[in-house]
Order: sequence, then structure tokens, then C-alpha cells
Amino acid sequence: MPSPASLSSRERHLRSRLHLLITNAEGFIHGSVIEMARKCGKPSCRCASDDNLKHRSRYLGQTRGGKNSMVYLPADLEAPVRRKVEHFQQALDLLEELNVEARLRLDKDKDKDRGKGGRGAAKKITARKRVSKKTPPKKKNKSPAKKAPQKS
Repeated sequence: MPSPASLSSRERHLRSRLHLLITNAEGFIHGSVIEMARKCGKPSCRCASDDNLKHRSRYLGQTRGGKNSMVYLPADLEAPVRRKVEHFQQALDLLEELNVEARLRLDKDKDKDRGKGGRGAAKKITARKRVSKKTPPKKKNKSPAKKAPQKS
């Protein structure tokens, strides 16, 4: 871990903001608050006669294990869940900014090492195609091509 003295003032500021957010936030939830509007199907209900009067409900939408899920949010839980979703997004934004700063510091450190010509000197790296030695590549069956009749 780099010492605080080696960090830029911007990086120290971002870390401080992230620390405050983690310390003071009531929680973090990764997801989105989604509002659904639908008709109930009762012919005598207000939603049957006016599209603007549909029944509204809120859900927490998340992707978990590659699958989308939605959890119903009662009215009294909507505000706290919205705050937790917002806290998560703020933390994610701060982490992304810290990532940018760390990358800039890495590039700067690499440039310093290149100037020395030592172990950190730039080396050209080439990618090689990985070839399995277990089975030889399959050959395609090529049938002889039929020649078109020649015009005389």
C-alpha cells in the first residue's frame, strides 16, 4: 500500500470522501429502483377507463448470478432503499475516480523506470497463438471443384 505522502492531493481527497461515505452511509445496495404501472383487469376499476390512472408499484431491480430479479418495495421502504442505491453509486463513482488516479500514477512510475534503462525498461511483448499438442488440427475435406463448361 502506498504511503499517504506518495499519493496526489486529489487521490487523498477521493480516499477521504470514500471513507466518509462508508462510515456515514446507512448501507449500500447495488441495483435500481423501478416503478411499474399496470392495469389490474377489473372492469369497474379506475385503471380500466384511464391510462394515466394505472396502479403503480416500486421494485428493486438487481442482476444476481447473471439473472435479473425484482423485489417488491413497500411504500415505507422506498426512500431508504433509494438512499442505499444512491450510496452504492457514489461509492462506485469514487472508486472509478481512484482507479483513474492510480493508473496515472502507474504510468508516471513506468515513465520514470524507462528513463533509468533498468529492469523497468519497455519491452516489446508479442502474443503467440496457443496451439494444443494433444490433437493435430483437423483437415477439411475438399471435394474437387466442378469446372464449368467452356464456351467455344
